[in-house]
Amino acid sequence: MSRWTVPYHHGDLAATLLDAVAAAVAEHGVTGVSLRDVARRAGVSHGAPAHHFGGKAGMLTAFATRGFELLASFVLAEVVAAAGGDGPAELAAIGRGYVRFAVSHPTQFEVMFRLDALEPADPAFTMASEQAYGLLAATIERCRREGRLHGRSAEVVAVSAWSLVHGLSALWISGRLAGRIGEQDPERLAADVTSLFVQAILPPPAAAGTLSPVTRP
Repeated sequence: MSRWTVPYHHGDLAATLLDAVAAAVAEHGVTGVSLRDVARRAGVSHGAPAHHFGGKAGMLTAFATRGFELLASFVLAEVVAAAGGDGPAELAAIGRGYVRFAVSHPTQFEVMFRLDALEPADPAFTMASEQAYGLLAATIERCRREGRLHGRSAEVVAVSAWSLVHGLSALWISGRLAGRIGEQDPERLAADVTSLFVQAILPPPAAAGTLSPVTRP
């Protein structure tokens, strides 16, 4: 159990505080969040956030940790829904789940990657973030076993896939895509983008006697 999931006499105070963090970040941004404001929003004493999280960085780290846990659940749900496919299909499902989480939880998505405002060495945060990345790495390894990498570095493919869906998520949340594309549904756009990636980067193994996309004569 995370050190933040501490039961309280009128319910789960830690969860209530983290819900208040989401509202505070949405209104003031990461740097504008304060322990006192979060306590006020949660309807508890001003010392409650510090008691549970040790300070602002600890509170934001708990919020980010819950974000990575939610991200993993979104991704797993998408993978389960797409069960029966190959490695590239699973990778596309991971990408769709990533974007679906980001656009539905934009405040957590922002905080999760603000290491300057967090305690990145916190064990619970490290475990949650590594678990989320581990899902991606395991799927890339599956693609390698299926002959889909064509000599490419698994590490580079993983970073490329992550960069693609992270960038798409950030662009959508920022509103910078508005007016530039016809597709107005982020989940359908994510499906199209991830499909394009796996088709281009992870095609089926080359037939015997032919060259793979990265093979040099």
